[in-house]
Amino acid sequence: MPKTQLKKLVIEKFRALNNVEVEFGDHITVVCGKNGTSKSSILGIAAQIFSFERNYAKDEALSFRQIADGSFKSQYSEHFRISEKFDVPGSMTVNIELHDGYTDNAATAKLELMKRGNSPRPVVRNNSTATGNSSRNFTHPVIFLSLKRLFPIAARDYEVSDFDYLKKHKQEFIKLTNELLNRSASHATGTNGTLSSAVAHGENYNHESVSAGEDNAGQIILALMSFRKLKEEYPDYKGGLLLIDEADAGLFPTAQVNLLKMLDRECKNLNLQIVMTSHSPVLIEYAFEQSQQFRRRCKTVYLSNTYGNVQVMQDWSWAQISADINTKTIVAASGTTLPSINVYFEDKEAADFFAALMSRQPIKKFTNPMQGITLGCSNYLQLIQKKIPEFAQKSIVCLDADQAEPIKGKNFKTVVLLPGILPPDQLVFEYLYNLPADHEFWKNDMQFTRNVFTNAAREVINEFEINGDAANVRERIATYQGDNKPREVFKRFYKGEDFQKLVSSGAKPYNPWKHWVENNPVASNDFLEKFKSTIQGVMKNGYAVDVAKLAALEIKLKKVS
Repeated sequence: MPKTQLKKLVIEKFRALNNVEVEFGDHITVVCGKNGTSKSSILGIAAQIFSFERNYAKDEALSFRQIADGSFKSQYSEHFRISEKFDVPGSMTVNIELHDGYTDNAATAKLELMKRGNSPRPVVRNNSTATGNSSRNFTHPVIFLSLKRLFPIAARDYEVSDFDYLKKHKQEFIKLTNELLNRSASHATGTNGTLSSAVAHGENYNHESVSAGEDNAGQIILALMSFRKLKEEYPDYKGGLLLIDEADAGLFPTAQVNLLKMLDRECKNLNLQIVMTSHSPVLIEYAFEQSQQFRRRCKTVYLSNTYGNVQVMQDWSWAQISADINTKTIVAASGTTLPSINVYFEDKEAADFFAALMSRQPIKKFTNPMQGITLGCSNYLQLIQKKIPEFAQKSIVCLDADQAEPIKGKNFKTVVLLPGILPPDQLVFEYLYNLPADHEFWKNDMQFTRNVFTNAAREVINEFEINGDAANVRERIATYQGDNKPREVFKRFYKGEDFQKLVSSGAKPYNPWKHWVENNPVASNDFLEKFKSTIQGVMKNGYAVDVAKLAALEIKLKKVS
């Protein structure tokens, strides 16, 4: 079923907002920022776009009411107090982008401050769905929960009112309240007077002695149930918009998180879109984490005037938001550490190569090479494709360079290829074979000369008919007609006793891998950059490490030169 959804507001000018773009999540949008950043103005603009008095597609009047008999429209006087001095005609221009459920098409319009009667009023202009008069609102039910709902209970005109729908669905109201507040209330009472509300309470107290937080929770749940009532009664229901100013007011931290979880579920059930403002670090941080995981469903819009004019800070991390809202700097706390990331290989040869690449690299301390576990490329890729968390999110799979083809065109975020174009055992053979006999490498205290090397590698040389001063292993394997599997021949060479003595030597003059790294700086640095990007992605997506924390703890590389 098509539904109406607000997509974007481009606020060219209105009060403190100039050239500000606000994008909305399909379900929940949390607008946050310090005082004076016009958070509530964004709610007011969103409320002003819609009315619910006529279905223009069918040219029929709409008379549906909320549970407490309120309309599904917010009057501009409820969300804007117009300043005669500053809010003059022409001082507001807002470009609107939305999906209109009644036409099932993208739609646009403008909201402008225009003279109506004796004072300016926000008016929708150029409604792209309208025929004839384009100065009309879009049809969509809206409930705006302003700060008026926090009017102290003790100061209210306050009386019991039995709302029919609430009486029939009282247990559902109690259930939702208990879920939100983690309570065990057993009764519910509707109230009227200064404002309409409902509260759940226990046996030993009633509606007259509930807290402001319980009353706030009741009004939010009453709004949700009003949309449920509308969905049941209106055959052409296209969803609804719930706007909540300072949603966290009166709610303790756990209830704030519970509120977001509940609202997300009800968005699915009732095709709702919810936009709220908040100053609560707990609520904002949870919403931010959800927006990183479900980018279309949930959005965090952080407004800041730290750098002059109010602007939306795109892609700010929670650490940056927290620092700005608390007016402090980002500091990596003493003792803060990053997780150690497992790194898997196809074989010991790959692990040895990786160890040389990581030698003396600061990034090494964040790795945990799993040298005792070796699987084939296809096995690792299958585990990733099956979304096994250890391999698809929480670790890095370091594949041989010749596996470029199996991963080509696929977005394996935890896979990185070793340098070169050959498997490690073939790569190191070719590299050493092509070093001349008088090269400094062969003049080592171990007396591992080129003759010792060619003797240790005799099976490879004979099997693939390698001769002369230079070898092209890829070419020799391509023309090989023998019965042996090339990889097994090279593995036997690599695992030979003499060659293993060389590999196990930690010193650069003797270790062939360290010598390769030193003499191939471009390929080595390219690998290190790709590995750094991969490990940061794993920390962020697999372990929810904040990007600012990654920056603060400085995952650095030491360039090979």
